[in-house]
Amino acid sequence: MRYLGIDYGDKKIGLALGDDEVKVAVPLDVVRHEGERTAILLAELVKRERVDAVVVGVPLSAGEAPPSEQEKKTLAFIDALRLLISVPVYEEDERYTSSESSRIKREHGSNVSEDALAATMILQAFFDR
Repeated sequence: MRYLGIDYGDKKIGLALGDDEVKVAVPLDVVRHEGERTAILLAELVKRERVDAVVVGVPLSAGEAPPSEQEKKTLAFIDALRLLISVPVYEEDERYTSSESSRIKREHGSNVSEDALAATMILQAFFDR
C-alpha cells in the first residue's frame, strides 16, 4: 500500500510518501497552507498519487494537559480531510519531529525542507510501530 505522510502546519505542510511493503518513507514536497482549501488540495493529491492511506502527525499534549491550539487545528484538518477522501487517515504522535528534523538538517547538511523531513519522520514512525 502507498501512504502519504503529512506534517500539518499553519503556514507550510510537509509531505512524504512511503510504501508499507518496504516500510520506508521519503520526502515528497512542501505546500503552502491555503486555509480551508488545504484539505481539498491534499485530497486531490491523494487521488492523483493513488495513495491508499494517509498518516497525519498530531502534536499530542503531554500527560493530562488539555489539547493545544495546534492540536485542535490539526484534528479539525484531519476531520475535513476524512470527509473528502475514501482512504483511511491515521494519526501519529509528532512531538519532537520539528526539532529532530532541524537537527538532522543541521548535522547532515540536507537540502530537504525541514517540513518534508518532519513528514518523513512521522510516516516512518508509523511504519516502525
